[in-house]
Amino acid sequence: MRDNAQYDVVIIGAGLAGIACAIRLRAKGNSVLVIEKNKKHGGKLDEVHWKGYRWDKGPSLFTEPELIEELFALCNKSTGDYFEYEELNASATYHFHDGSKLTLNKNKNQLKQDLTKFSSASEAHQVLDYIEESKEMYETVGDFFISNPKPGLRNVFDKQLVKRYPKFVKKQLRSTLHNFNTSKFGDQRLVQLFNRFGTYNGSNPYQMSGLYAMISHLEISKGTFAPKKGMRSIVDSLYILSKEIGVEYRFSENATAKETKEGYLIKSTEHYATKALICAIDHIPFYEHVLQDSQCVKQYKRQERSSSGLVFYWAINKAISDLELHNMLFSKDYETENDTIWREKQNPLDPSVYINVGSTQNNQDAPDGCQNWFVMINTPANVVCDTKYRARMKQKVIDKIQLSFGIDIEPHIIHEDYWDCQGIEMDTGSYKGALYGSSSNSLGSALKRHPNRSKNHKRLYFCGGSVHPGGGIPLVLRSAKIVDSYFNE
Repeated sequence: MRDNAQYDVVIIGAGLAGIACAIRLRAKGNSVLVIEKNKKHGGKLDEVHWKGYRWDKGPSLFTEPELIEELFALCNKSTGDYFEYEELNASATYHFHDGSKLTLNKNKNQLKQDLTKFSSASEAHQVLDYIEESKEMYETVGDFFISNPKPGLRNVFDKQLVKRYPKFVKKQLRSTLHNFNTSKFGDQRLVQLFNRFGTYNGSNPYQMSGLYAMISHLEISKGTFAPKKGMRSIVDSLYILSKEIGVEYRFSENATAKETKEGYLIKSTEHYATKALICAIDHIPFYEHVLQDSQCVKQYKRQERSSSGLVFYWAINKAISDLELHNMLFSKDYETENDTIWREKQNPLDPSVYINVGSTQNNQDAPDGCQNWFVMINTPANVVCDTKYRARMKQKVIDKIQLSFGIDIEPHIIHEDYWDCQGIEMDTGSYKGALYGSSSNSLGSALKRHPNRSKNHKRLYFCGGSVHPGGGIPLVLRSAKIVDSYFNE
């Protein structure tokens, strides 16, 4: 292609946000080019293969599939021709240090029965009330906030915002998530369980606002879903769709951008001119390496990063029938675990462990009679998980499996790979290996998050997990939708 090829929009990054944004803007008739430094699309929605086993490398929880459906509908395509998924009867099973366990069933009657057996009738009633309160908070405040551009000072008297102010002064906002949960439940296991939802955006439930209690609504009330061919199929199907409608891609290219009177000049292996530029990667490396804006780099590096993680990919030559798709094995002392991560900035010694077994939904992910385990613990951003620590954590997980299931899993681990903050940063560009950009550990953290439109550079926009409204598949897709809305102005 000739130098200075003209595009209406150039997007940096071919992860989920970049592809979703490209589909939306191409559907409006814009010419769109996506530039990606890696050899393939997908970002954190990558995959790992080994001798008949397959693992989703990154996110493993799928909620709000209607946001995917919407992208196919924009292009007058049927989702089922590209991508299939099913709703799960339960979101996850939680295993506690005392040997007890609880499955969060979507059916409220079943959930009530299970909670009564697990704890008591009064606690079951409290949980169901909590879920309804979280639903109300999400529908009146949360959905409005995450589906629209981040409000600023000029928006304080907007009618749609003013009518929601009473919700912002409720008890949730005035306490931490942990304190709010403690006020709701007498059973400390339930406090621990609902504290866990604070980690869904990489933050500390003992510091973050109780307003984030609404996160539980997405998983418990709106439902949890499973792509029939794994999480990777989400981004693969959207990539195929984008190519069909005319989005262009350049892979294995590192780009720089210079602002011009007409828009931006992009320099890579070739040169491209564009009217609008969209950052769909972590905004810090974008400012540092693409736009080379040192002032913005300095400003945003001050913000505390979200947590990172240590992930093991284990090939298991045995099927453990008691394991579901989503499983949580809690630590004995959740507060100490979080203090270690957030206050001491150290890797936890007794972590809670999340295990995803994709082959329970897709039998092509492991050979017959075998399972593919995605095993994750939360760690601080930018703290190395060396060989000694990984070995120690492997043994911790083995011990927790023995405690919860009475099985010595070690002889059945026939292959292991791993991903940590260093690998995450190297592979995806996420600054310091943080999974969700900045943390939500302060009262105003949501309002300090990077906006979707630049205040300093014309026609420069941002989507993805490091900017408003946050990380995770539903929020990333909303960020693309917010950017798209700016092209209606």
